[in-house]
Order: sequence, then structure tokens, then C-alpha cells
Amino acid sequence: MTALTTTPPSAQADPRPTRPGVAWPTVLLLAVVLAAADGFWMTSLRGAVGAISRTQEPFTSYWRTTALMLPAFVLAVLAALTLAFRRYGAELRSRRALVVTGLLVAVAATVTAVGLSAVSAAYDYHLQAEQLTLMQAMPGMGHDCSSTCLDLQRSATVAAHVRAVGYAAAALLATNVVLVGWLVAMAGGRLRVATTGPRVRRSGAPATAGSWTRDVRVLLATGLLASAAIHAAVIPEHLREWLGAAVFFLLLAVAEVAVADRLFQPRQRAALLAAVVVSAVPLVVWTVSRTAGLPFGPEAGAPEAVGLADVVACLLEVGTLVAALVLLRRAGRPERAAVGAHALALALVAVVAVGALGLAGPASAWLDGVDDGADVVQEHHR
Repeated sequence: MTALTTTPPSAQADPRPTRPGVAWPTVLLLAVVLAAADGFWMTSLRGAVGAISRTQEPFTSYWRTTALMLPAFVLAVLAALTLAFRRYGAELRSRRALVVTGLLVAVAATVTAVGLSAVSAAYDYHLQAEQLTLMQAMPGMGHDCSSTCLDLQRSATVAAHVRAVGYAAAALLATNVVLVGWLVAMAGGRLRVATTGPRVRRSGAPATAGSWTRDVRVLLATGLLASAAIHAAVIPEHLREWLGAAVFFLLLAVAEVAVADRLFQPRQRAALLAAVVVSAVPLVVWTVSRTAGLPFGPEAGAPEAVGLADVVACLLEVGTLVAALVLLRRAGRPERAAVGAHALALALVAVVAVGALGLAGPASAWLDGVDDGADVVQEHHR
């Protein structure tokens, strides 16, 4: 008797060639473990030499900071596995390839953690320098310290941060190498860097062929949603300052979410034009508010300070504006082939990671474990 293998009627194999996919289980497992471990060292570093206002709730600060920086670690791991995929293919067939890939992941995570630690140290120094200046101005506390003495204190603070980041870098690298090796050993000495297999779709369902236009549209929608998240995050602070600004950011966030949804529905040209508008308008408003100052509002004519969240939001808006204009320009032209799955994933995760960095501005007090201190919210937003 001859055994026949049939495809279930509910699913059909798509004969078209497929592009190797991202091994998301591998990426996410490595990113979560490395972020959790590196977050411990980063929290310890902050507790040792950081500003005292950021060290009151170490455990709360640890898990909140780790959650926010997780997209950056996903990006680092994905970049390392993409390099390995380009060099060795979807399967690591030799021990050398496995070792090199593991080291790539560990080094990428370490570079990410050191970079984030340096940014955190710079913010700590900013707070500590302000505290030194305040103490100098208070009678009986620092009035006997000359300007030279104050400069020496600041220099000593910078040196302490530099040494601490250097020590942390060594600890981070050692930790990451051990953890990656342990995870690979737990997986039986295997590390999947990509997925391959036939494309399967349900019977009667239209085939969703990838294309360059669709990839850019997905990237555009992701950028709009990241911008909307930052704009929504600054609404509470603006409610305490000026209701008009809070309403503006609320409407802007809603519009960005709506446009992102419309990008995958009929009449996409109208959606692209709307994307141009919701990207260009806040850029114009930001430029005016940071140069000449808005002509209305409680601080009319006074330029506002530049902060982390507004800079990140502007970067995202520039990206979405360019993407929308490119899609409008290419309308009606022959379609290009889709980009690789790894390249698209890198771009999408990079946008999410940048958006998460922007959220650190208005949520700085929350990240440090302060839930009821509205007065300590820093000026890192629009």
C-alpha cells in the first residue's frame, strides 16, 4: 500500500519562494534574559554614583527601566543574528560559527547596555551639577567654596561616572558572555538565526505577497504610532501648564493613530497625504516654539527648552514625512521586490526602540520609582 501525503483543505502551500524569516523566539529569549541581567548592573551603577533622587526605589526603578530598554536589546540581538545570518546562512553548521555568533550577541548587548549606562550617567551628572550649584548658593552649606572649588567637585563627579561606567562595562561583558553560552548550552548547543519553510495560507484566502511598498507602509505606520505614544505621554504635564497644549497633543496623537490605521485600507493616497500633514504640522510648531516662541499661550514669544522627548518625536516625524513623500512619489510605478525579513525587522524594532527612548523623557520620574512627585518631573518633553 502506498501512503499519500495530502495538504489539509484548510491550508495550501504557496508555491512562491519565501524569504528567510526572523527567528523571533531566539531573539526575544536572548533579549529578555540579557536585558534583565544588564538592568541589574545598570541599577547598581546608578545606586553607587548616581543622583540621590534616582536611587530611592531601586527595585521599582530596575524593572521599569528594564522594560523600557527591552526594545533596544531586541534590536541589538537582532542585529547580531542578522550579521551571523549574512555570514553563515540560516544554519550554524560549525562550532566556530556558533561561537562567533554567540560572541556577536554578547558584544552587541554589552555595547547597548554601556551606551544606555552612559546616557543615564550623563543625566545623573546633570542633576548632581545642579545640586552642587544649589548647595553653593545656600548660606552655611557651600558659600565658602570658591568657583575653582566648585569646578573641582564637578570634575571629580565626572571622573567618578567615567570610572563607574568602565567597571560596569567589564561586568556587563562577562555577564553577557556567560548568559549567552548558558542559553546555547540549554538549547543543546544550537542557535537558530533565521527560519525557513514553505509559505502556507488558508484555502480561498488571497496571497499576501510582500512588496517594497508594503514594507515602507508598515514602517510608516510604526513611526506614526511611536510618535503618537510620545505625544500621549506628554499630555498630563501639559494639563498642569496649559490646557490648549494638552488638547493639541491629544488631537495629534488621535490623528496619528487614525492615519496609521488608514494606511492599510482603500484610498491610500488620501492616507499618505494625511500622514504628510500629521508629520509636518508638529515639526513646524516645534521649530517655531524652540526658536522664536509661540505667539500665543502663557509664555508667548519665549522660546522653550529643547528636551529628549521632543527631539525623538521630531526624528520620528522627519522619518514618517520622508516615507509618506516617497510612497506618494512612487504611486503608479512598477513595484519593487520586498526587502529581506531581517532588514525590515531591524527597521521596525529600531523605530520602536527610538520611541521607547523618547518616552523616557516625560516618564523620567516614573522610571526612577517616583509615582506621586509631579514636582520632580523634568523638562524633557515638548
